[in-house]
Amino acid sequence: MDGESAATTCGACEKARARYACPKCGARLCALACYERHNDGKCQSRFHEDALASAMRGMTATAETKREMMETLRRRAVADGTLDLGIEEEEEEEEGDDDDDGGERCVLSEASLEVLRAGGELDLEALNEEERASFERAVASGELVEAWVPWWESPEAGRTRASARGERAVAELDLCEPTTSEGANDKDKGIPPLASADEALDPFERLSGGKEAPEALRWHCVNALSAYVLVKRSFNGDWSDEEEIACDAMLELSAVLSAERGAIAEAQCARDAALDVVRRAPRALPSPPSPRALQRALTADLRALFAAPTIPIRALLDLSRALDVAARASASDRARRRRAALKSRYLCAYLCADALGVVTADVARAVKEIIDDDLDVDPDVDLDVVRVRDGVASPRARG
Repeated sequence: MDGESAATTCGACEKARARYACPKCGARLCALACYERHNDGKCQSRFHEDALASAMRGMTATAETKREMMETLRRRAVADGTLDLGIEEEEEEEEGDDDDDGGERCVLSEASLEVLRAGGELDLEALNEEERASFERAVASGELVEAWVPWWESPEAGRTRASARGERAVAELDLCEPTTSEGANDKDKGIPPLASADEALDPFERLSGGKEAPEALRWHCVNALSAYVLVKRSFNGDWSDEEEIACDAMLELSAVLSAERGAIAEAQCARDAALDVVRRAPRALPSPPSPRALQRALTADLRALFAAPTIPIRALLDLSRALDVAARASASDRARRRRAALKSRYLCAYLCADALGVVTADVARAVKEIIDDDLDVDPDVDLDVVRVRDGVASPRARG
């Protein structure tokens, strides 16, 4: 199995292909049953109260809306086995049957349909048990929540060069049209912008006192960004208004971000830097896949992240911004979060000083070696025998 296929394996059963994403934690899942049991059912409970109500808000009873709604529920019934697939296929071969049968399969009550016909909005509390269950199944199936495509997989993410201060390179600014805005062009794609004038980095030469950067710094970048990509995926790409939760998870995952000072034994090479994050995942993330699947998915993400010098710079800036927001939000853990934000900016300045992209290329080669070797996560862990509890795959040590 390669990195791409591992990334799409169901995080709950670890067997089937994950076609859907949990709207709350971003876990990749294969079916409703796995959605319902993952994360001890907490995501499903939260979904009841907000995501479902939001998904239904503003729905109107046009013919197209009703048709799409009934088709969604039909597909869900087929997937769950509550509608016989053979019978359904025969019905689809008969012209005109779909519309008639679809009307019979609509689970909305007449009262709810009347609200929609009048152009009103449906309240979650106004739905009966059958309606609530059916719409929850529809959204859990992935029809209303699409799996997030990471911004670092976009070709545009690495095309712009960054200056030593993390801003867009002056040479490239001169070649662009006066009205072109790098941030505006990338915003719709979800690509984090390079540094603005207000958040420009201090040059690395100044931060390091003119000393040559130790080689370990590149592996510190790997460790910090391993935590970043895992948490970004767990939030399905959007941690807006939840930066505190996201940052606490990243600090739990990354030895580099959480360390106060001194050498970091967990990040002395690319392999250790990435795999230490994998080892920490079960206690930091709500529903990670097995260590083996997580390792392969993570290294595939890291390979894409270090495909061009600008991509990890954008990621570290995105990380530092989230940490800044989290630090301002709460006084209880402010010092720790600010220290991590400064560390992220320091690592970002280090990569910005690598004008030729030598460091990025070296990291990319090291990550490729991990993928090629397909190493075990831990010699003391049996990766083929795992215990699944509450939808979270936890390795069981030999003993």
